[in-house]
Amino acid sequence: MKIAMKNIFLWILAFVCIHNAAAQQKNPTTTKEMRDKIKQAQQQLDKLTPEQKKMMEQMGMSTTVPSMPNGITDADVKAAVNGDAFSVPSKNTVLISAISKITVTTATLPSYIKSLNDYIEKGISNDAKIFAQQVYATLKANQFDAASIGNASLGYWTIGNLEIAVYIMGRACTDNATDADLLSNFAAMLSMGGAPHRAIPLLEYLNKQYPGNTTILNNLGQAWFYLGETDKANEQLNKVVKAFAYHPQANYTQCLIEQSKGNTPKAIEKMKNSIAYSYSLDKLNMLRKLGYKVKGSDMRIPFRLDPDPLGLKKFIRPDVPMSYADELRLSADWDAFQKQVNEKSMQLAKDLIPYQQTNNQRAQQAYEKFAGKSAGQILQMKSDNATESKLYQATAQRNLEEMNKDGGAAYRLKVAKKQIDDLIKDFKAKDEAQRKSIEKQNSIKAEQETELAKKGENLGYDNCVVQQKYSDWVYTNYNKPLEEAYKNYLHQLYLKITEELYWEQFVQDEATFEATKIAAKKEWLVALGNTRYIATNKYGDCKAAEKKTSKYKLADFDDMHCIYKSMLDFRVCTMIFECGKSSISFDAGRLSGNFHFKSDNTGKERFVKGTMEATVIDKSVSAGKGPLQVGASVKAGMGIEFTNRGIEDVYATGEAKVTTGSNTVSDPAGIVSDPSVSITVSGRMSLISGNMSGGISGFGK
Repeated sequence: MKIAMKNIFLWILAFVCIHNAAAQQKNPTTTKEMRDKIKQAQQQLDKLTPEQKKMMEQMGMSTTVPSMPNGITDADVKAAVNGDAFSVPSKNTVLISAISKITVTTATLPSYIKSLNDYIEKGISNDAKIFAQQVYATLKANQFDAASIGNASLGYWTIGNLEIAVYIMGRACTDNATDADLLSNFAAMLSMGGAPHRAIPLLEYLNKQYPGNTTILNNLGQAWFYLGETDKANEQLNKVVKAFAYHPQANYTQCLIEQSKGNTPKAIEKMKNSIAYSYSLDKLNMLRKLGYKVKGSDMRIPFRLDPDPLGLKKFIRPDVPMSYADELRLSADWDAFQKQVNEKSMQLAKDLIPYQQTNNQRAQQAYEKFAGKSAGQILQMKSDNATESKLYQATAQRNLEEMNKDGGAAYRLKVAKKQIDDLIKDFKAKDEAQRKSIEKQNSIKAEQETELAKKGENLGYDNCVVQQKYSDWVYTNYNKPLEEAYKNYLHQLYLKITEELYWEQFVQDEATFEATKIAAKKEWLVALGNTRYIATNKYGDCKAAEKKTSKYKLADFDDMHCIYKSMLDFRVCTMIFECGKSSISFDAGRLSGNFHFKSDNTGKERFVKGTMEATVIDKSVSAGKGPLQVGASVKAGMGIEFTNRGIEDVYATGEAKVTTGSNTVSDPAGIVSDPSVSITVSGRMSLISGNMSGGISGFGK
């Protein structure tokens, strides 16, 4: 069936290409339009002269337009012509008719699981079967229970070893047919592997046991979607999103269904709901194709921002003078403050040099690599060290871009800086004239003639009187408003630096991020040093004695490092996620031997779309509610979104407040309550089906 559909798509695309080469016309979107195009194309070919027809045949081109194969639907034409990003499967009557007519019950469940395992053995490659048998035997020999074996199976599934995963999961279900998580995960693997017709009876059984469970309802809806039964799929998926509006997979599939009906606004709404919970590049591209530009606010923040990652708030400015007397008393503290700021800034500039040199070396290497080569040669070159795609990178880039837009952190900082600049500009424009005015108003005239002056002549002014009035004018009109402007500017700069560092840790390599942190520290110090009041001591010290020494000591910066660490323990391997970087650690102690298999029976590595959620807690939690559900309230856990590009999002789930060193988090949106969080998940795990099928070549029969 799959091969036939592939040939149909190729036929449609080939016809469109040939026809468009002859006439620039609108592509067909229905079978009727396709037949009309075929007729028009044949009419054009019939007008050719015998010589022209002979020339075409010598070039390997037929003068007869091929007829349209049987079984092509409007959806097939639209998907083939416009790309299959939004296509929905055609109704697969063969597989639908193959769904077991016998209702699965508790009594018949073991025999049905056996039939599924027999089906799997016939559908997977011999190499995969032998390997999976070895893994299963090793796990059993090491006293692994069925739940642990099931988690090991999920580990293989998540890293793309689908055939091995589904074989082991089937054996785990045989060991314990009462475990709802295992049965649900087994059904999800069957569906995504290409056997939704085999999964549906099992999912229907689970749905009766655990009505309203969103994981079962989603997996059931996805299975019907794979078979082209979109109405039945939507019936189940509507129940899912009613229970949890931001379900990542249910919303994704409903987006496809809505767009297939031509309801683009609804399709956008559904995909926005999906990306709000977990990110993938597919979702981003789908929204772009729908005409919607994703904003940073559309995507979930991976973790709560550290409120002060570099310890910026520890840098306390000296007391701010509010009068001339304060200015004399505090001037020494401000002198010491600015001196220390300059010294620390110079040290930071030195610290930055090695990183600048490293970046310069990289730039030189890149130049030498491409120098003298044509554009064509550059395109053909392969990267020696491919840049690893980082988790949260797209989300981070969107938010960094939006910081510069109206209302963003960088924009607000710019507005705050302008307020300072305007005040200083106004002061400089009026300062000289105001001083002359004060001096004139307070000039002293001779009351009688003396050797120094004639009666009524200007004797000058009292320095201290003028000094006080000038200081009053400056503090009232400039220093006090400036201090408020400085506070606002520093607050906005603090927000900008904190937000920038948070997002940049997800997009930069370690060396570049170190340089970014140093630059941020320097930016903060320069800003602090430039927030001194306007000095008014222009006429000499009057009354208060100026303080000559200071005990002021500038604070030190904190070191910012990754504080978000999550681990999925599949027993056979552990996936570790740390601030967007990921790694897999295999446990050689639990499994030994030549375990390096990673391809299916076509020799290709395969992957599927989906979501998986897990919890650190034991089986007693949510007892009687069935498999772990997306968006459900659990004490602690995490989830992952994976596609054919691998794992694209990792998020924390839970309801309990975090304490240092604990394994709990605050809520399903992935916001952690404590800045130092380490989550290790090894308990219940649920596989939530994505919107595709056919991951295993031997399935679908």
